[in-house]
Amino acid sequence: MPEKAEELVLEEITINTGDEYSVHADFRTTDKRAEMPVIIVSHGFLGYKRWGFFPYLSEELARGGFHVLTMSFSMNGTDEETGMITDPEAFAKNTVSREIEDMTTVVKHIEGGGLGVPFSSIGLFGFSRGGAVAIVVASRLEGIGAVATWGTPSRFDRYSDRRKKLWKLDGSLVFKDPRAENPLSLDYSYYEDIDRNRAEQDIVKAASSLEIPHLMVHGTRDQAVTLKETEKLVNTNRKGPVVYKKVRGASHSFGVKHPMKNINKCLQEAVESTLRFFKDNLY
Repeated sequence: MPEKAEELVLEEITINTGDEYSVHADFRTTDKRAEMPVIIVSHGFLGYKRWGFFPYLSEELARGGFHVLTMSFSMNGTDEETGMITDPEAFAKNTVSREIEDMTTVVKHIEGGGLGVPFSSIGLFGFSRGGAVAIVVASRLEGIGAVATWGTPSRFDRYSDRRKKLWKLDGSLVFKDPRAENPLSLDYSYYEDIDRNRAEQDIVKAASSLEIPHLMVHGTRDQAVTLKETEKLVNTNRKGPVVYKKVRGASHSFGVKHPMKNINKCLQEAVESTLRFFKDNLY
């Protein structure tokens, strides 16, 4: 494993998905010539590659001896420079299937030498919904060596019957986010995609099929995704090893808001556990 280096290379890259929506990513490494594992880092529902803790997490992983590619899902609607959601139409039309395709495209891009660096293995990291996407992708692809997830739900369908009924009648689900000037909407096609692909995108089933090591980190004060829900993933009959780390006192985002102003103990504990896990299982 390479020694820590003071200089950190940061490159912005674009990965073509085959249509007008591309995956934008930040690539970090301490040495482009060194053969190291690659870790793909992915965000949750309202995130992007530079939301909150992602730059810090990515830097720590890179300084710890990894090539790190931190991706934004292609239809998250975010202006990568400002961090604002400026394409609400793309955001509205996004689906879970699209994000699975995005991550699969990124993995294949790396496997095909698209990063231009030597690598020994590939690991996946995902936060919240991004973690669920990572689990599904890892269950489908043979080239993944380990997966780590934070605050990850056990199901994509997280909506009450009443909300789904109103959603169908209105055609969209409307809500506010500080990164958007106007209210955002999510088309009913998002739910239709979930409903149509329940079997193929069953997170618990995908987790149980994993033969590779899986780290699950969860805050004990997570109100968005409860411990009970994530423990369904932990306790499912698994083929491979699972490591379950509870961070006491941590919220869903481990005490971090965007933009991140400081590094708290909960975040640091989660990052250190994740770095140690990847070192143990990708080298």
